[in-house]
Amino acid sequence: MLSDQKVSEELRLMGRPKEERLTQDVAREACQRAGGKAFLMGFISSLGTHYVIGLKALNCNTGEVLGSEQVEADSREHVLKALDESATKMREKLGESLATIQKYDAPVEGTTPSLEALKAYSLGMKTWHFKGEDAALPFFQRAVELDPKFAMSFARMGNVYMHIPGEDALGRENLRRAYELRGKVTERERLYIEAHYYDSVTGELEKAVRVYEVWQQTYPRDIEPYQNLSGIYPRVQQE
Repeated sequence: MLSDQKVSEELRLMGRPKEERLTQDVAREACQRAGGKAFLMGFISSLGTHYVIGLKALNCNTGEVLGSEQVEADSREHVLKALDESATKMREKLGESLATIQKYDAPVEGTTPSLEALKAYSLGMKTWHFKGEDAALPFFQRAVELDPKFAMSFARMGNVYMHIPGEDALGRENLRRAYELRGKVTERERLYIEAHYYDSVTGELEKAVRVYEVWQQTYPRDIEPYQNLSGIYPRVQQE
């Protein structure tokens, strides 16, 4: 899996803007440069009140289609559910074991059933990456306005507020809310929420360390658990 930072670096080496939209040709070249095996492309189109959602996996070197899925949603509200079904079927086609699919599968609407909230959150993450966390805050705020049960957006807001002088209490409040809503999030999001909750809200650093270590082992290419553990380990030793 390539992080946003790695994709931006590959785009820079290609002489392209780091925020450039990843068309199929651009994504394939970036994948080749990074030594990747495959990349995913998706599409959505409307047919009256219905929506068609598709995914396809392509070989980075040859462009060969390794697998494809297409599903239909009967309304806008069911688009994310249809996307979830399509993603699960794609994972099966690409050879993922049933055990890991069941372990890490979580309904997309567990994050948010609102397309508008998801769009606001995605813009927030993109803004965070390119302009910093302060600039991303309004997008996360908008996301929870659209979906008051959007756990991950509360978690992101909490972390932003924790870095703003004098806003620690608001940061902890948002992280606590994210923790309360974590029941239907993805595995990666659950690890993110619990680690930050134990670190910043309850101060249970040993619990935070355990969660970060699980995150590190489960998703070894994620940089955040490595970064945060480097800051927590000295604090644990001091205690």
